[in-house]
Amino acid sequence: MSPISSAAPSQNAAPSHVPRAYEAEALVALPRFRDGQHLTATELLEAHRLLPKRVRYVADIQRFMLSHAAMALHLEHTLDPANPGVTATNLLRFFENTPAASKNTVLAFLVEMRHYNFVEPLDEGDRRSRAFRATTDTEQLIRFYFDTHSRGLDRMDGGNRAALLAAYPRLLHIAQPRFARLLLHNVKWRNPPETIAGFTKSDSGSSIIHDLVARVPAGDIGSEPIWIGNVSATEIAKRYVVSTTHAVRLFSRAKTQQLIGWQGATNRGECWISPVLVQDYYNWQAEKFAAISAAVHFACEKAGIVAA
Repeated sequence: MSPISSAAPSQNAAPSHVPRAYEAEALVALPRFRDGQHLTATELLEAHRLLPKRVRYVADIQRFMLSHAAMALHLEHTLDPANPGVTATNLLRFFENTPAASKNTVLAFLVEMRHYNFVEPLDEGDRRSRAFRATTDTEQLIRFYFDTHSRGLDRMDGGNRAALLAAYPRLLHIAQPRFARLLLHNVKWRNPPETIAGFTKSDSGSSIIHDLVARVPAGDIGSEPIWIGNVSATEIAKRYVVSTTHAVRLFSRAKTQQLIGWQGATNRGECWISPVLVQDYYNWQAEKFAAISAAVHFACEKAGIVAA
């Protein structure tokens, strides 16, 4: 029996069934997809408000993937020390056969991760062989990330993922590495639509696009511009710890693509966004939620947690 499933659960009773894994197309078609996605986006934005510098660092797609790859190595090594730990060499192997990161990018990333206290060194080897482990704060952040996406999925389909992760905390050590590998090899996720790529490939851009779409009212998207209330480039820059110039540049690019606009001539005041931007964002987010659903399903089966 798995040490995960045989261990006493952390709450009074373990959930009784294994939640479903989804393809992205099936998820985004669920009537409550928007509700679940909105719940998760709101919680992620609150994390950015509480921990602006730490969350800002991983709020672009490349560093997002690098940080999840590092956590995957850390959690697998924690579960079984025979598995490779966090080193530059092992990270490069993790990204093998993908264009996600070069050797110099990985080395610079680990230096920055140490600077921001995401990881701490285990030894004083050279830059390629030096081993790291995630700090306790980082483990809590990755657990929060999985929990909030599980709550979002549960809102969509009435599932029990969040309860399972709470009942069996070590499920995360199986689910998160599976999730990281699924996303890494998902071309639709790794290469977002052009409508949102300008956001997701820039500092804090993922948080900014989360913020904009979170303001979309519930209901059908339709084909007309969607008014989302008062939006200011200056206020967005302050909230997500970027320069006003950076925020203005992001918005100017989106305005040129007719993805966002204001009543007036400046980047502030009553704002609208394009339904194309919203739908592309939902489809892209569905790829991530599908990977979470598949990863939790896989972890339950791997741990021997089966329907009662």
